Amino acid sequence: MQFFGKKEIKIINMFEVHMKAVEGAVETLIEMIREYERDRSTVEEMADKLRKAESEADSKRREMETEMYLGAFLPNFRGDLLGIAESIDIVANKAESTGDLIELENIDIPKEFISDLVVLARKSLETYKAVAEAAKAMFDDLDIANEEIKKTERLENEGDTLEKDLVRKLFRNEKIELAHKLQLQKLVKKIADIADQAENVSDRIQIVLFKRRV
Repeated sequence: MQFFGKKEIKIINMFEVHMKAVEGAVETLIEMIREYERDRSTVEEMADKLRKAESEADSKRREMETEMYLGAFLPNFRGDLLGIAESIDIVANKAESTGDLIELENIDIPKEFISDLVVLARKSLETYKAVAEAAKAMFDDLDIANEEIKKTERLENEGDTLEKDLVRKLFRNEKIELAHKLQLQKLVKKIADIADQAENVSDRIQIVLFKRRV
């Protein structure tokens, strides 16, 4: 970061704080699913905790954007960075909406599927962490950023495989009624969408890397 001024370094630090807050939202979703297995009465409490985590991430993004409008970075890069921050924030939104689905629709998750959902959610978190590392590296090490983007894509593909395996397992279970299967399938897709959004972020970062190499 030796090529950036004090304003830019302040923004970069705020950017990293925002990314950590988004990570916290996804971690809270995983905690919610695990708590569901232990005690289903905690669903409403955990959903509220997740909403607060998403709100915290959103607040950190707005703080960063307000500071950025005071003149840090060149206009072109400023626009790219704002777009990346907004795309990262959608990860937290998706985590929150997944928690809302569990709580508001009062989903009955069969015990034999809970561990599979946790594995899928952890893969989504792992995918997000990889793209967050790419976002950090895009300021001062383009090669590391590019490697983390490749890692993001690989992890997202692994998440796709987990998603398909879980849907296959779900629809081959003859004890679950079709309407219930469709509701659970929607839940599986929402969890997998977190990794999909992380890959969307990596696409935006890749564009910035191309620009910086020119």
